[in-house]
Amino acid sequence: MVEQMTGKLMTAAPEVHPQPPINILVVDDRPDGLLALEAVLACDQYQLFKASSGHEALRHAMFNDFAVILLDVQMPEMDGFETARLLRESYHSKDTPIIFVTAINKEVRHINEGYESGAVDYIFKPFDPFILKSKVNIFVDLFQKNLQIKQQAALLRHVEAQEKERQLSELRQESNRRYAHLADAVPHSIVKIQPSGKIEYYNQRWLELTGFTSDIDWRMLVHPKVKRKFLAFWLHMCHEPKSQEMEILLSHAKDGNYRWYLLRVVPEISNGKNASWVATLTDIDNIKKTEESFKTLSQDLNRSNKELEEYAYVASHDLKEPLHVVSSFVYLLEKRFDPKLDEHEKQYLRFIKEGVGQAQRLIKDLLEYSLIGKKKAYKTVDINNVLAEVFTHLKIMIDDSGADIQYEPLPKITANYIEMVQLFQNLIVNAIKYKSEKSLEIKITAQREHDMWLFSVKDNGIGIDPQFKDKIFDMFQRLHAKNEYSGTGIGLAICKKIIESHGGKIWINSQPGEGATFCFTIKQGLLSI
Repeated sequence: MVEQMTGKLMTAAPEVHPQPPINILVVDDRPDGLLALEAVLACDQYQLFKASSGHEALRHAMFNDFAVILLDVQMPEMDGFETARLLRESYHSKDTPIIFVTAINKEVRHINEGYESGAVDYIFKPFDPFILKSKVNIFVDLFQKNLQIKQQAALLRHVEAQEKERQLSELRQESNRRYAHLADAVPHSIVKIQPSGKIEYYNQRWLELTGFTSDIDWRMLVHPKVKRKFLAFWLHMCHEPKSQEMEILLSHAKDGNYRWYLLRVVPEISNGKNASWVATLTDIDNIKKTEESFKTLSQDLNRSNKELEEYAYVASHDLKEPLHVVSSFVYLLEKRFDPKLDEHEKQYLRFIKEGVGQAQRLIKDLLEYSLIGKKKAYKTVDINNVLAEVFTHLKIMIDDSGADIQYEPLPKITANYIEMVQLFQNLIVNAIKYKSEKSLEIKITAQREHDMWLFSVKDNGIGIDPQFKDKIFDMFQRLHAKNEYSGTGIGLAICKKIIESHGGKIWINSQPGEGATFCFTIKQGLLSI
């Protein structure tokens, strides 16, 4: 185990063990030959392994490491040359020095064959014990030095591994400290959850928001109304580890008050398995309450708007009849008593007729406004046909104004035909009403922009001040006195409501004395030119 003290690696001192004897293998098929070698080499420093055949020598070499192998050449079944070649092919003995010891095969060709078989030296019988022992000592010394080098290398690797582990441990500790500081600095709560549900780590924000600690099963604090949804969410997490989120209602561990949170989880995968989840908890309770307030307010507004529209429809419908009665009796009075009336009395009747007419037009416009959007019959509408019908309705007004109306080939759109007629008719009437002393010119165009059609109705009339560009689309808004320009102040409000019910918007570009361009968009449906 790596221990850290004042920044230095503390390792246990290596234990000193007695040096084990060095293994030496002697191979000879003659017992007297083995006895002679044993007599020369026998000592406490060496452990002699004896083999009387090549097969036995291979078995010893398979399970033991030898400093040197003394090998007789002339043996039955498998001679020394073949045994040496097989020893060189074995993983355990491929680098072990082999000394041939022989009383025959002293010719140069045999010596060369011995070296080719892997021998490092040749000793002839009868041998000089001092020379034999000196040569064996050389290879034993090399073996010991190699063994020391291997031991030192192993120790060095062990020390390096300990140092790396210490450095990694310090890096992990520093990383954990930085992670903890960063986690405490963010405004969201962060928690690490094991697959069992136990909390492994949490930041300070988590504790502030929830009061949960690692010894609390936080899943038990889920509100009953979202418990089923949460359990499904948890099972889905376990079976399909991927990033997920849900809105969850949790009670604070200390005071028991419930709050809404947005729970996001990201799996941590280790060795192909889901080891844990990193989760964040964001307090959205105020947002949820605001949403609920807006939802309630929106429902109230929708209900109020619906009631107002129904009221406008009923009121305008019910007011038409008494106004018709007033208009009829005014007509009868004028027809019967006109010769007997003086100029003041005739003027009074004209005032009554004008007032009734104004009220009837206002009621008509209110009724049209209340019905916009209720006609859900949307179909493919050719705007060219719409204009043809509008020109028929407004023929007298167009002729009297001398208006020159030009338009390009216009598209087919998915819309309500009647409302499109109302829209273009109101815009053309508006252009005629507010014409200047110049000859009136009206130009109608359309172009496609992404998923919308952009229409424009441009005139060279009196124009308006840009500060009123939004005001003119409000109900009953008039920029001029009634005695200057007639109207109810509802026409452009009707246009705006029609456009918005078709998924678009309307606006005006204008300057006083330079005419006006009404632009509006309508969402594309089934389109063609």
